[in-house]
Amino acid sequence: MEQPGPPPATSHQTLATAGLARPMRLTFLILEDRPEDAELVVHELRRSGFDPVWQRVETERDYLAHLDPPPDIILADYNMPELDAGLALQLLQDRRLSVPFIVVSGNIGEDVAVAMMQQGAADYLLKDRLVRLGPAVTRALQQNKLLADKRTAEEELKASEARFDSFMRHSPALAFIKDETGQLVYVNDTSSPAVASGLGAADRSVFESGQAYQVTEEVTTPGGHIRQLLSFRFPFSDAAGRRLLGGVSVDITEQKHTEAALSAALAAKDALLQELQHRVKNNLQTISSLLNMQAESLSDPSSRQALREAQGRVQSMALIHEQMYGHKQVDELEFGDYARRLTSDLFDSFGISSETVRLRFDCDPVSLKMDQMIPCGLILNELVTNSLKYAFPEGRTGEIVVSIRCPDRAHVTLQVADNGIGPPAGFDSKQSKSMGLRIVEILARQLGGIFHQESSRGVTSVMAFMKH
Repeated sequence: MEQPGPPPATSHQTLATAGLARPMRLTFLILEDRPEDAELVVHELRRSGFDPVWQRVETERDYLAHLDPPPDIILADYNMPELDAGLALQLLQDRRLSVPFIVVSGNIGEDVAVAMMQQGAADYLLKDRLVRLGPAVTRALQQNKLLADKRTAEEELKASEARFDSFMRHSPALAFIKDETGQLVYVNDTSSPAVASGLGAADRSVFESGQAYQVTEEVTTPGGHIRQLLSFRFPFSDAAGRRLLGGVSVDITEQKHTEAALSAALAAKDALLQELQHRVKNNLQTISSLLNMQAESLSDPSSRQALREAQGRVQSMALIHEQMYGHKQVDELEFGDYARRLTSDLFDSFGISSETVRLRFDCDPVSLKMDQMIPCGLILNELVTNSLKYAFPEGRTGEIVVSIRCPDRAHVTLQVADNGIGPPAGFDSKQSKSMGLRIVEILARQLGGIFHQESSRGVTSVMAFMKH
């Protein structure tokens, strides 16, 4: 029967001995056929700093009924008419309950006490020495917690090992562990030990350097297939301090085949684009030649000049394809190199020497793709042509500066500036646009850019757009 009631006063020395700052409330199941002995046990528990919630039983039926829920601790008389301590402990163990079990008996031999301890009892003591009860309970609780922690750790270790084993068995990568002699300590199910043993590249150097290593290896499977593996080696030590080598190898045979196929396809594509550039260049040069022949056959100067300018535009596009041909980047070209070639050709076509008009470049390294390169080339052609035609009449000397800027790899600014005579007085560029300037504005819209001109000590033309 349960005996609540307030606990008697407890001395400071007893609490300190029990290691308790305040009474510890615990549930006790007391197997005792003498109620007065149970009262003495409870009194001693309270004196030792515990706040017991207890129940006394003396039959097997009552005992089993009070194991659900299980108590914090069981105190059992060794020999009772209807239930002895040995049977009670066995019943507790049959139910796999981890409850500290202490034998408290009036008379028990040493051999019986040892047998009970071997069976699993946490402690035993005589009823005339109940002063030991408090420390015995404290020690039993501590031991039980240590055993519970150990069981939890063992269960977690087993679960971890099971997870590791399942993970490694289902991993598509070959994994293995070797000792310092090169002998296999572990290999997963992805490959055979023979293959794992054959993967020995750089094993010794990894042990000697203590550094991880990566290598591509070729192995032959037991079925005679040649496979390419990307392998990683790394040193580590086990719990005993033994130096080991871990290895993980991934089959990259299919990736290698795909890479080879892609390389072949890219080579074929580059060859095709190179041939296309060559043919386009030849066609444009043919058109340029036809325009030149047509211009030479005309007697009207203005008509001849118009054809010459059209020829120049075609030639500017042909020059792009000529530079693309044989270039490593078949769809992208460095604009500065192209600008130098184009302007040099324009100077030659107008018969202007560098002694009369100086040509200067101030260009950032800017590479443009074909869809932006061609309109930029045509714009440059028109702007430099305008300067050569109008800025320096009657042998006047001066300078043309071509600059291209791309400070943030996105915003491109192309500028052509001359220090020539500028437009005539009263000239309105908005009202009097030449064919060349109309072409420039059309190309500016195609690039999604902004074009404007300034007339101050010559003419400065600026084209700004976004690179892609």
